[in-house]
Amino acid sequence: MILAALLLPVAVVAIVLLIQRFGVPAFLALMAVVVGYGIAASMTFQSIGKAFGLGFVAALEQVGLLVVAGALVGRMLIKQPLPGAATALAGAFAGLGGSAAGGLALLQPAGRAIGLALTLLAVHALVAPSPLAVAAASVVKADIATMVWIAVPAAIVAAAVGWLLFARDDRGPGRLSLGWLAIAIPIALLIVQSMAQMPSEPLGKGGAREFYTGISKPLVLAVLAIALAALLSRRWQPDVLADTSWAPLLLAVGAAGGFARVLDETGMAELLAEHMLDPRLGLLAPFLAAATVKTMQGNSLSAVLTASGMVEPMLPALGLDSPTGRALAAASVGAGSIAICHVNDPLFWIAADMAGLAPARALRLVSLGSLAVAVAALGVLAAASVVL
Repeated sequence: MILAALLLPVAVVAIVLLIQRFGVPAFLALMAVVVGYGIAASMTFQSIGKAFGLGFVAALEQVGLLVVAGALVGRMLIKQPLPGAATALAGAFAGLGGSAAGGLALLQPAGRAIGLALTLLAVHALVAPSPLAVAAASVVKADIATMVWIAVPAAIVAAAVGWLLFARDDRGPGRLSLGWLAIAIPIALLIVQSMAQMPSEPLGKGGAREFYTGISKPLVLAVLAIALAALLSRRWQPDVLADTSWAPLLLAVGAAGGFARVLDETGMAELLAEHMLDPRLGLLAPFLAAATVKTMQGNSLSAVLTASGMVEPMLPALGLDSPTGRALAAASVGAGSIAICHVNDPLFWIAADMAGLAPARALRLVSLGSLAVAVAALGVLAAASVVL
């Protein structure tokens, strides 16, 4: 398992070289490296193939349809990006939804991809009703309201750091128009999904819960976004609907999901996270545990659930066994789940495609940006732990 962890940086470098030096498409580079990585990590061909296939299908189901929807809406209806302030607000709004990568996929026409992605990551990891924040609070038995008061300032500061240090104005001046309803409504439904899935069930139980989660499924959202774009554009555009320029990104998203699933099968993330749980680290321990799982696996929700489950029994030893301490621990787990976003995360490839970045450049902006955002959030939480 330790060997599997050491091989991950080698795999990242190999993917970058295959794409940038040899011109291999991203999804083929990911597929080739996954096979080599699995063999080097002592996995069988059967386990490699099965894990990759499951991850590929899951990524396409959860994110792929929204990649297609965002691309088609942009081609059919939205010709100019959002203004800077509106982009930041859109990222914060989308971050409250059920899927960070799905929200970014819908916002492909927005421009300013790096600032948008980092804002979305910060809010998604820290602020309820995002499933990450809710899951962290639930597992460590923290009060959601207390966590919100603590986490919102951390998310604001973290997002600001992302904009100031890493964002690029890559689309010029923007304009807000009625056409953005084709994106805003599906994103609003993603937030409805988050609320419907909360343990407190604020939108109701049984049939009501099933209805709200059903209307926010990726298939429904994709059809809704494309239909709204067709209506708002006021003209039929069969040539645009037949366009497949989104296909390379779609395949890269699926391959990234497959890579993440293969990494998960090695079990290395949990093993390494256990070594981060030193009682002397205090608030840093939950952060490091979540960041380790996220970096190794590429899945923020898995990082939150794994790290929270590990940390909860240790809260007395960490000095966090109080209502405020538990809220800080939950927020620290969320902050850790932001970093590091790289080639095993579909969101990385969506942001890179939006900004027109080669993988090496995307690693410097998206990956290092996610680390800086996570550390900024941790800094605010550490300051709050002293004051509260």
